Amino acid sequence: MEIVIKLAARRVSASGFAGWQVLFVAGLAVFLSGPAQTYGVSVFIDPLIAETGWSRSLVSTAYSAATLLSAGALFLVGRQIDRFGHRVVLIGTTIGFGLALMLTSSVGHPLTLVAGFALLRACGSGILTLSARTLVPQWFVRRRGRAFSLLGLAGTLSLAAIPPFGEVLIGWVGWRNAWRIEALIIWLVLLPAILWLVHDRPELVGQHPDGEAPPEIPEGEELEPPEVAWTLKQAQRLPAFWFLLAAGMVPSLVVTGLSFNQISIFTDRGLPTTLAATTFTVESAVALPMTFLSGWMSDRYPSRFILAAGQFFLAAALITLLLVNSVGMAILYAAFRGASMGLWTVAADVTWPAYFGRRYLGSIRGMTFAVGVVGAAIGPLPLGFVYDATGSYVAAIAGLLVLPVLGVIAILRAKPPGPPPDHASD
Repeated sequence: MEIVIKLAARRVSASGFAGWQVLFVAGLAVFLSGPAQTYGVSVFIDPLIAETGWSRSLVSTAYSAATLLSAGALFLVGRQIDRFGHRVVLIGTTIGFGLALMLTSSVGHPLTLVAGFALLRACGSGILTLSARTLVPQWFVRRRGRAFSLLGLAGTLSLAAIPPFGEVLIGWVGWRNAWRIEALIIWLVLLPAILWLVHDRPELVGQHPDGEAPPEIPEGEELEPPEVAWTLKQAQRLPAFWFLLAAGMVPSLVVTGLSFNQISIFTDRGLPTTLAATTFTVESAVALPMTFLSGWMSDRYPSRFILAAGQFFLAAALITLLLVNSVGMAILYAAFRGASMGLWTVAADVTWPAYFGRRYLGSIRGMTFAVGVVGAAIGPLPLGFVYDATGSYVAAIAGLLVLPVLGVIAILRAKPPGPPPDHASD
């Protein structure tokens, strides 16, 4: 193993700072996670229903159940990232992702559909993005905001490219073969990139975060304090951890619930069904520059204020949705959602390693991802229940408005914790 590490270090040092190639592979992983994301799966639902004859409610229930099952996998695998490293987990997950696509392409019974969706959501949507988004902060500290803004660009491009690509494949070879082709792409493109370009930490190949050597300490001066390294168990004793965790559940719950019911919400206000697609485009267009703004600000200002701004814009979106009665108001609602998404996603990725360090980030982020998945799974439920009971979404949207308001309060109270107890005297 030492020989392998030395050879890798020699190859990496000859090619310059390896963090940029690691960031590229992480972005590629986020982009190629698209077939497992809801926006990528959605184009397969109608062809699947048409061929199998299953009801839409059965397929939707299978998808929700599978999403909840995947949350447990995220929590467990986060610990394995800390134990075995990102490279090993990424390799195994990429293989599993391809197998999940192969399984879903062969479904013939509702139980196999649940199994296929569960493996797809666990590997592609969950573990792959968790691994990528915890790998990047191992390589970037001072430039972490900039790095995560570039990673956010990969997610935006995936949202724009994967659904139409899936539709083209389905029209060309059918939905079963389309999933098989996507599996081959995952194996032939992502797997070699991970094997050749990914290293767990810069220190393992003789480099340093951001590609910068640590400053020389003049003789007689004290060394800089060691980087914080909170374990999950230690972090769970801190109010800041629970404030951030609770606030982190809000965007996934609210946005998923609104997106799932967006067409119905608009038509309930007398707006055209085609407006939903337009608002998603506006949301993406606004999110893109806000992602870069969030990265720039995260490198310069306390990230909790950027997180609070993300929740503020989500609250503004909900208020606008309560009042929406025209295309212009719907566009404004989408713009607020895009601003919220762009600010929140990057700042959240920056905040967790900034507060709790890099060493046990897999375990910590595994738990936060799992909570987000649970929020996404239950997000559509309150809107559906309230609409069935009252014939309107107004009460549900007003109720959801409370969540980002509480999120702002929680985030502002979540101040950086400093070093853990075992480093308190350092």
